[in-house]
Amino acid sequence: MVSDKFKKTPLRILNKLISHVHFLEPRENTKQRVISSLIMIPLALYAIFHSENFFIFFSIAIAMMMMIEWLDMIRREENQTKWRTIGLFYILIPVYSIIKIRMIDSNILFWMFAIIWATDIFAFFAGRSLGGPKIAPDISPNKTWSGLAGGVIASMLIGLLSSFMFANGGILFFVTMSMFLSLLEQGSDLLESKFKRMFGVKDSGSLIPGHGGVLDRLDGMMLVAPVVLFLITVFPTRFGM
Repeated sequence: MVSDKFKKTPLRILNKLISHVHFLEPRENTKQRVISSLIMIPLALYAIFHSENFFIFFSIAIAMMMMIEWLDMIRREENQTKWRTIGLFYILIPVYSIIKIRMIDSNILFWMFAIIWATDIFAFFAGRSLGGPKIAPDISPNKTWSGLAGGVIASMLIGLLSSFMFANGGILFFVTMSMFLSLLEQGSDLLESKFKRMFGVKDSGSLIPGHGGVLDRLDGMMLVAPVVLFLITVFPTRFGM
């Protein structure tokens, strides 16, 4: 028989996590942000490892939602043809890349997303805890150099662990590539922020509670995914292919 104290332990941990995040970033939607993440990550892991068809379907659905958000963001712009074309390539290239990577090897896709997630999480906590100079205050006023460093350090750990998953890759290769992808992920995040500044919007949408739109949640993937596909093409033996 499971005791009531044991049953309540996960809830207590969740509440402590929410309280800590809320302390670092006191917003009303803190609880929504944490709960949304706890739902999305297991869903993503299921699609990555257990169902290629579901992943492809999910990716196409995400691309459609991204395009809807992009069209809504640019609705006030004069040159619609230019921005629609930019949006088409901006969205379809990374979505094609993640589908292609999933078809090649789900472990590589997991490595990529692990870097993205670790970078986002550790950059958030390091930036909020340590503070310091801003990277680009006119584009994204909350991003700091300490946050960037925290994200890069986390990616190095992912790279170290990944080197054991891909036996032929080597520690140096995966640590270096993970660091590079972490920097690229944070640059991709800034690019999305730049677009939003240009279009005069705070969030790309409101579909995901606490996170904004789909583009807001997956902005780090936009530049990283095509580069990972390029790395697989150039260094196939490093990934055991």
